[in-house]
Amino acid sequence: MEDVECSLWPLRRAFADVEETSPYDDDRVDHQLLPSLTTLCRTGQAVIDGVLVELRLKGSTGINLEEITKAQCSCPTSGFRQFHSLPPKTMYDADEESILEAATYFSHDTSLMQRLRWLSTLTDLHVAKKQWMEVAECLILCAHSLIKSLDHISNFWRPSRFDLWSDYRRSPWLSSVGSTESQGNAAVIEFAHSFLEPNVFNQHHTKITAQHYPSVEGVCSMLISVVNQIEAAYAEEDGTDDLACSHLEELLSMITATINVESRRYPDALAALRRVRAQICSKLAIISERDVGKGWTTHQEGSNGPLTYVRVILHGNRPQRFKESTTIPTFFEWEMPSICRVPKSTLMTAVSTKHEKETWEECICRTFAKPLVEALESVDANRSIVATDEIATDETKTYISVMVVQKKSSIKSRKFFVRHERDGSITEYTVAHKFPHALSRQRSLITSEIKVTGQK
Repeated sequence: MEDVECSLWPLRRAFADVEETSPYDDDRVDHQLLPSLTTLCRTGQAVIDGVLVELRLKGSTGINLEEITKAQCSCPTSGFRQFHSLPPKTMYDADEESILEAATYFSHDTSLMQRLRWLSTLTDLHVAKKQWMEVAECLILCAHSLIKSLDHISNFWRPSRFDLWSDYRRSPWLSSVGSTESQGNAAVIEFAHSFLEPNVFNQHHTKITAQHYPSVEGVCSMLISVVNQIEAAYAEEDGTDDLACSHLEELLSMITATINVESRRYPDALAALRRVRAQICSKLAIISERDVGKGWTTHQEGSNGPLTYVRVILHGNRPQRFKESTTIPTFFEWEMPSICRVPKSTLMTAVSTKHEKETWEECICRTFAKPLVEALESVDANRSIVATDEIATDETKTYISVMVVQKKSSIKSRKFFVRHERDGSITEYTVAHKFPHALSRQRSLITSEIKVTGQK
């Protein structure tokens, strides 16, 4: 994998160089290309990061093209794929951000398959990290994309149908790719096809029409599969029933509106659309009837259960990882606050390791900071790294400041705050997207200090 990372780095750097090039300094760049060129370069870097993440998720240190191709096209009959734990050195990688950027670039009306492909990869990444709330949020995005795509099925773009990629007469160099390697040209081409256009529809037993487009019935079949996975993901994070019902009710409203429109355009597909509506209704009933007595067992001392968030700031002596560019950049910005959701697995660990004189919030912060500390130590064992809840001024050590923050809204919110007991002041953090989100962490865009003064 290290060889793969080293070989991808120059390509990623080349995209970044083109993005940063000014047409006033380089006549190879046309002024009219600038807006689209920047988007293309950023997406190109995100796609390179996504491919690297997909290779990591296969859990193999070696590169066996046939095994990776089979894994890429496989799909479990129920539940989610099983993945190995990611190596500690990837802890600070902006892998989630890169994959979401790749997915966002592709629209549901022309590039549904590519959009679903990257959302599926982001879902797999969250499964590997045991971040089930984010798994559900990614699947919600998949469901929205599928419903919105029903009006544009005949417009889908499929890269595998591109002549320069598939026609050996127009691209004679294709037959020579990998011919000198031990695994041969056929394995390399099949591997490339699996990454260019993964069989996301066939994985869900979806029919492809003779025109190489999915049918309305096929999209509905995949929608039912996604709805089943949404319910399964929320079931892994107890205490999220209100949020799950809110999302499913929104999907129900969308599919009902679609039925009213599509019944006139696609009367033969009406039964498939109604099956989707029935499946959503059944999942809503299951969630609504869950026994309240089975509430989340780790709810303690004012914790918000699975909706627990922390503020993280890295400061002090800067490690090499944060000084120079790497294959995948870091998601933390040095000395800048980020808001992170604490997954259930971390909370469960905190419960089992809580010290007698330790508060619940201190236990959460210590448990959340532990893998962050270990990730830096795995690269530089001699570095002095301190986990704290304060902002230190010592520049000889690396500090990871973690503090539990409160969410301002009961279900979804962009604003979080922490009250300082020493002077009663409040620090408010505002992120770009409402949590819970398809990302488990977001940088704070606005940090406000509020001084509370006593009234006479």
